[in-house]
Amino acid sequence: MKSYALRLTLLLAVFLTTTLSAQTTKVTIRQEGFGNKHELRVMINNKFVEFNEKGALVYETKMNIDKPVYGMVLNKKSMYTGFWIEAGKGDVIIKKKGFPRSTEVKGSKSHQVYQSLKFPKDNKAFIQSFIENKTNPIALEVLNSTFKFKKFEQDELQRMYNATLPDDQFALASVKAYLNTLGLEKVIQGGEVVDFSGKEQNGTLYHTKDYRGKYVLIDFAATGCGPCWEDYPNMIEESKKYENLQVVTYNEDSAIETWNKIAKSRNIEIPWPVLWKGENKLEVFERYNVEGWPLHFLISPEGKVLDTWFGSGGTKLASTLKEHVK
Repeated sequence: MKSYALRLTLLLAVFLTTTLSAQTTKVTIRQEGFGNKHELRVMINNKFVEFNEKGALVYETKMNIDKPVYGMVLNKKSMYTGFWIEAGKGDVIIKKKGFPRSTEVKGSKSHQVYQSLKFPKDNKAFIQSFIENKTNPIALEVLNSTFKFKKFEQDELQRMYNATLPDDQFALASVKAYLNTLGLEKVIQGGEVVDFSGKEQNGTLYHTKDYRGKYVLIDFAATGCGPCWEDYPNMIEESKKYENLQVVTYNEDSAIETWNKIAKSRNIEIPWPVLWKGENKLEVFERYNVEGWPLHFLISPEGKVLDTWFGSGGTKLASTLKEHVK
């Protein structure tokens, strides 16, 4: 399933370009109010780190920082609070009272921008803060990752997109795709397929319309989607039973190298096309209403959507194929 925290850390690795003067910085993460055995966990740059399991001092290290660094602290319920440290500004305080919005990073402008957009008073406050920080990569990514949760009006979202400098609008790709597909019909059960094309990592181009006359199982996925990986062995075995079934996976991200490493570590060899790049890729994901992974669509030989389901297939995949694929 899609996780905002995971998505944010993955995409910021791509979009974040603001650099500071490199500086060895003492990073300390302290907690207030969680008790001696706090049961908190710490992630820095999308990796769990070793931390103190007891006491006020949760984590301490020295880092050579030349650009803002993102981290998270998760409580025992896996609720998280994000924080941004900068060169010379690595003092983080995680407070139980008001968690997760109460986290402080002394002197970090990056964290202040993040907090103002992650926990605004209302949409008006979000818009004001975004426009004030429209050139900040953190502001751009928070908008790009969270705009659907905020339920902005179309004119509000368009205003923020238009306020962004042309050279920075690549960081609002999801916003652009959403605006471009407003008013267009979504792909739903009983409706028509929206055909698309995409390339495998070796550059081979595939078109879904070329499979007309076959049943097609479209699998929308992501590299960091655990349920996707858990489901692939079952999908491989079930799809082998049907000669007139074509499976296609379309990954939302572009982490091909990481995907290959995971596939190798799990000893998974997927026999169908796994697509990465495609024209209007994010628009395709919008039309299919991909809000989480894995998301499946079973398409008839005539291009009708026979069924759609979210999450690991399990018995759902087997029963759906048995019911529809002739």
